[in-house]
Amino acid sequence: MSDGNLIHPRRVLAEVELVSSHFGEVQFEDNWVLVWGFDLPDTFNRSISKLLIVLPNNYPESPPADLYLIKGLKKNGKTPEHYFEDKYGDSDIRKKGYAWYSIHFYSWNANALSMIRGDNLLVAINALYDALKFDEGER
Repeated sequence: MSDGNLIHPRRVLAEVELVSSHFGEVQFEDNWVLVWGFDLPDTFNRSISKLLIVLPNNYPESPPADLYLIKGLKKNGKTPEHYFEDKYGDSDIRKKGYAWYSIHFYSWNANALSMIRGDNLLVAINALYDALKFDEGER
């Protein structure tokens, strides 16, 4: 495990532990976090996906940069509207079997002194879950 170019690697490690307490195995390397068992809403063709989160170097001041789920996900038999298997995001990550999910954190408020009193990785993951629940499907 390395801290890549992150300005606050200890903070990220603490948040990874928080996420792990909810989702089980979580891996952190360089500027990414991999959640091995992210639960999907009931309307998807799978119950669990890997979730890859790419962090900007100044995380947590800035929100996660990109979120990826495994390829092949369908919601009620359709491709979610904000889920892209063949475009957007990092092409090298997509080649490894991930699809980019378009989610934007417009009001990200991290607390420099407390990871639980401001936005953190768990908040981002919960926002993704909510977005998936309400993503209607078919672009």
